[in-house]
Amino acid sequence: MLSLSPLSPELAGTRIAEEPASELLPGLSAQQLQRPLKLQNSVQPYAWGTTDVLPWLLGVANPSGQPQAEIWVGAHPKAPSWVNLPSGSVPLDRVIQAEPQLLLGQSVVAHFGHELPFLFKILSAGSPLSIQVHPNKQQAQQGFLREELAGIPLAAGHRNYKDPNHKPELISALTPFAAMVGFRPIPEMIHLLQLLGVKLFNNWILELEAKGIEALEPFYQWVLELPAEEVRRTLAAAAPSIKYHKQPALLEMARLARAYPGDSGAFAPLLLNLVYLNPGESLFLPARTPHAYLRGTGVEVMACSDNVLRAGLTDKHVDKPELLATVEFSIMYPEVLRPDYVGIEQVIPIPVDDFRLSFLRPDGPTPFPVGGQGEIELLYGLRGQMTLTSAEGETWSLGPADALLLPAGGAGYTLSGKGKLAWARVNQSVTQ
Repeated sequence: MLSLSPLSPELAGTRIAEEPASELLPGLSAQQLQRPLKLQNSVQPYAWGTTDVLPWLLGVANPSGQPQAEIWVGAHPKAPSWVNLPSGSVPLDRVIQAEPQLLLGQSVVAHFGHELPFLFKILSAGSPLSIQVHPNKQQAQQGFLREELAGIPLAAGHRNYKDPNHKPELISALTPFAAMVGFRPIPEMIHLLQLLGVKLFNNWILELEAKGIEALEPFYQWVLELPAEEVRRTLAAAAPSIKYHKQPALLEMARLARAYPGDSGAFAPLLLNLVYLNPGESLFLPARTPHAYLRGTGVEVMACSDNVLRAGLTDKHVDKPELLATVEFSIMYPEVLRPDYVGIEQVIPIPVDDFRLSFLRPDGPTPFPVGGQGEIELLYGLRGQMTLTSAEGETWSLGPADALLLPAGGAGYTLSGKGKLAWARVNQSVTQ
């Protein structure tokens, strides 16, 4: 492992191609950091992951048979990608800290500082994830500072804020995908509670009918605090109604109850919108929005953060006061996003600066230009075999699960072959 030290201000911005890029990475030239970087990425073995989907979909080996929940591609310090350099393997976050301008690009550094703004993942859920809420930027900064001053270790189970960043995110389905996101319209909640046909919710049906959105926050808090035994009794009493109506929200509720007995998060489908994505469809989740992924595999891109406030369907820490302070209690009408087609590029329109996502589907020898725009770019192979070619004729292969990082200081390249890949960058509004 290399011994790394902070970059001196004097070296920042100094560029002579054949001289060391930085004293942080001795023996490495700026020229080497202008070439595509092959990334080695980690798999997170969270219990809710699948064991066979990623081997089938991307050819990712799983000799241990452990759950493969997420492939992380990026520079988050929790699980950074690694770069194979002539002097050895180095975590991507360290490489970026050594040469932020050369790797990220001047405009990205000016807007986001010396960190890769986005985190790319392949997410594969075999069972439901916890119901989660992510803070906005201000909440994350304040919460992170508060917990730092309190001396709470970053790895502590009760730590809420692992970094000072917000976490808007985008999920794009590679297989059929099911999720819950945002609060339903109040009339829908009332209808579903009535279909359930249990006494527990009768008073809240009246409250929601009388007060509408004003009753949502106290109702949600009450649901969060339901004792496990009360949850079990209510779900047992609702079994005949669930069987009779076969309504999607009630059926999802029954599935969650089987996976998490006694967890009041099982009632979430009555309160949150259900969204079912076909492959190629996407869903954007703004900060402060309660959500949970139920099943399926997809490409996930988000701001580079691991801040999570949990609201149920979990054995991990649930900080109810902080959660309630973070949630936006408003009605959401989730939009299923379908890509805009520009030649072989499929663009997913999203409203944040931190990232953008496209899919490229090359189909033959006609080259497609990538790189050379003065901003960092990430290519991740999903299907087929493709080739990245420089103006000098040097080539890099890109197959399933291969990841190439194109530094901002590099030249342009062309992409050819036949297959499908994900193309992640900072949103165009930043770099224009």
